[in-house]
Amino acid sequence: MTQPGVLHSERRAGLFDPLTKFIRMRVMNRYLFRMTLTTFLMALLVITFVMLTGSLVQIIALIFKNVSVLVIVQLLAVTLPSVISYALPFSMAAASLLVFSRLSADGEITAMKATGISIFRIAAPALVLSLLVALLAVPANNTILPRAHFARSNIVASYSQSDASGWIETGKWTPLGRYRFYVNQREGDVYRDISITEDLEDGRSRLISAKRGYIRPIRQENRLLLELYDFTSEEHSPERTNSYLRISSGRFDMYIDISEIFKRGRKVLEKAAKPGHMPTDVLLERLATNAWQIAAIAQRRNRSVDDLIQGLADSREEWAALQNMPGWRRVLKLRGRRPRHALEDIDGRQLVAEYRNDLIKLEGANGPSLAQFDHWHKDWVKELFYTLEMRSDFRTEIQYRLSYAFASIAFTIIGIPLGIRAHRSEKTIGFLICLGLVAVHYAMVISIKAFSGTYTIQPYYLIWLPDIVFMLTGLTLLWRIHKYQ
Repeated sequence: MTQPGVLHSERRAGLFDPLTKFIRMRVMNRYLFRMTLTTFLMALLVITFVMLTGSLVQIIALIFKNVSVLVIVQLLAVTLPSVISYALPFSMAAASLLVFSRLSADGEITAMKATGISIFRIAAPALVLSLLVALLAVPANNTILPRAHFARSNIVASYSQSDASGWIETGKWTPLGRYRFYVNQREGDVYRDISITEDLEDGRSRLISAKRGYIRPIRQENRLLLELYDFTSEEHSPERTNSYLRISSGRFDMYIDISEIFKRGRKVLEKAAKPGHMPTDVLLERLATNAWQIAAIAQRRNRSVDDLIQGLADSREEWAALQNMPGWRRVLKLRGRRPRHALEDIDGRQLVAEYRNDLIKLEGANGPSLAQFDHWHKDWVKELFYTLEMRSDFRTEIQYRLSYAFASIAFTIIGIPLGIRAHRSEKTIGFLICLGLVAVHYAMVISIKAFSGTYTIQPYYLIWLPDIVFMLTGLTLLWRIHKYQ
């Protein structure tokens, strides 16, 4: 017979069980959250430093070129936000792997499960931290990151324009005002086998050559100083026909005014043109304008938008069929163009008549390639094509920013079970797994983003695929640990 006092004590213990469990869970949650947060901050510091190494190499090169300290500080300031933004999901991956591999190695996971705590409750603090990181990353990716990208491009482009020596490439003719430069070889600051043509005011031209030379930018005056050695200059005589004026010298200094060129270059940098340089609110405005443009195109052609898009699909098939015709392939070979370049020629410079004439010369006026070309060009709605490509670019960029922010959650979900499984030598295995996850995710994102303008495959939806794959894999592994371990 059970004693009444025992029944009373058991009833009392049962009343306090929920409170005891709640207190125990609060202590455990704080412990796991604090451990994950500390590891996350340390990983963020290390990964940020590693990712900054590439920028530091560029900054060190600027130091050797005597760039002002203010420019270097500005470059670091605008580089840091983008580096931290990219490092956030990778740091969550490292934190979840290292923390849970250590807990597994010390037997703490087993102990907590023995008290009736599920693996999902154990993972909850890390998931809460990843959610907080994602919510902080969303506004940063939408506003701070694109502005930082644009500011960095602005600084680099501004310096590149002011350092005009970087404009002259080896092995090709480089126009610079009324001069054209050709340099056969460059060894550090020394240019070898230099050829320069100068357009004179009276229509004549001057040919200048030098065995070697140096380029000294004079930024205060917006001029270039060319120190030419073993110098020779040759030009037609203005007084005598078939007569040349020739000058030779051991050293000759040329000054080239680049102020107008510099001003033209600065104007390009005043406004963001790439989707990656625009804040999300600007991209949304562009999408609204884009939708109005599509509706206007459909209204002008008295067709619905769906009919026009279907017409574009048919014209793509016609364009693909044109590429297989011998006459068209011959025209591309003679012009040294590829199909994409030919499409740009026809759309951008209106060379339809020239391509048609080439086809007529090769196959005659009734040739199959010409008929296919005319049929394609009649149905080709080029303004709709580029508008749809632009819309796809904008949508993909917006979704890319959101997916990259929520990648922290995906990395945490897959990192927790992998950390529990890799409990031996947790640091080495954890870092190797982290690098593997980063490489796979980065490769998937970059591969999808490369098709951002291909509206037919809707890359703005596919950009979420890496996060979804990581989340589903992580949840499956967590369920297996919960069920069988």
